[in-house]
Amino acid sequence: MNKKNILYITTRLPWPLIGGDRLHIYHYLKELKQRGYNITIVTLVRDDDDLDGVITHNEFYAKLLPVKYNTKLAYLYAVKALFNDKPFIVEYYYNKKMQKIIENEIKTGQYDIVIGYITRSFPYLKKIKNIKKIIHLCDAISMMYERRIKEKSNLLDKIKIGIEYLKVKNYEKLSCKYTDAQILVSKIDKNYLSKFTNTDKCEIIGLATDTEYYRPIDCSKKNTICFVGSMQYIPNSEAVLYFGKEILPIIKKEIPDIKFKIIGANPRKELFETFNNIDEIEITGKVDDVREYMKECKVSICPVKISGGIQNKILEAMSMEIPVVTTPECAEGIGANENVLLIARNNKEYAQKVIDLIKNEKFNHEISKKSREFILENFSWKKVGDEWEKIIIKTLNV
Repeated sequence: MNKKNILYITTRLPWPLIGGDRLHIYHYLKELKQRGYNITIVTLVRDDDDLDGVITHNEFYAKLLPVKYNTKLAYLYAVKALFNDKPFIVEYYYNKKMQKIIENEIKTGQYDIVIGYITRSFPYLKKIKNIKKIIHLCDAISMMYERRIKEKSNLLDKIKIGIEYLKVKNYEKLSCKYTDAQILVSKIDKNYLSKFTNTDKCEIIGLATDTEYYRPIDCSKKNTICFVGSMQYIPNSEAVLYFGKEILPIIKKEIPDIKFKIIGANPRKELFETFNNIDEIEITGKVDDVREYMKECKVSICPVKISGGIQNKILEAMSMEIPVVTTPECAEGIGANENVLLIARNNKEYAQKVIDLIKNEKFNHEISKKSREFILENFSWKKVGDEWEKIIIKTLNV
């Protein structure tokens, strides 16, 4: 089979490599390009700074068509979601100029298949005719909204999130109905969607991590815990607030010199206000190399409760031989047993598992080695690239 031309639609440029979604897109597109696929990316960008460096890092695309958008106007346009059946997040990222560019590219007749990233891409995809279409749903976002509703105690919050939940759920249903294949990162997500839509064309392609980049770094470990992730993302921000307020004080009673590093770009104001003048908590903000901040840590935590799919932060820490303690929600998509990935179901259990890993060097060493071995065996980008190619070929031949 001759390699095909792919039109790839995303609302977020997969560069720079910050955040799980950008890393994910970058690596599997890079794998496809290495296999000979010709990839054109149409993407939204906020300004020229978004394009800094990407022109010379074209290892994951052949042609780049950036579309500038104004975030303030995007919020204004998103207000339309109050009066229609589209989710807020879909209206926010819909751009007429981007739609026109996509239509013009399709008119050239050069593309064999179109791939859209997550439900935000569906408004663009649904207008494309006579070309095979794949939507990379990635996670079952409606499942995350359902979990978020359960976490909220305020009735008004439940209602607001509930309305968006119903809209997202409907859009996921439409995405499955009007595309030729759908990609999810775990069986958990597929099983959830199957409750309300036909998932016969849903395929599972997991995530991976760069095991060469995220390799063990030999150095002296300290009594330090880390959390890594975009701190602008609300579930991440809520998770570290919860850990810092509810669990860290329990750990501190057993380990007085404990330190907690919150590593990630764009920390919310609430984090600084809550943890101001607490010596054992460090909020780094954006860093050039997260490994330099992670390498001294004895434990990585991921107490995220509003989760779906697979968390890159867990894979990266495990690949670096840093034991991870997480929630059942974050662990379910990874498929590791509790001899590899430690799971905590309440505050007391969470604190005790962190304490055990810090105080018991032998136990920490055993989990560290098993973590790295598990990642090497199950989460390589080459495997992900192979699976993407199989599905593209299958979709084109149906």
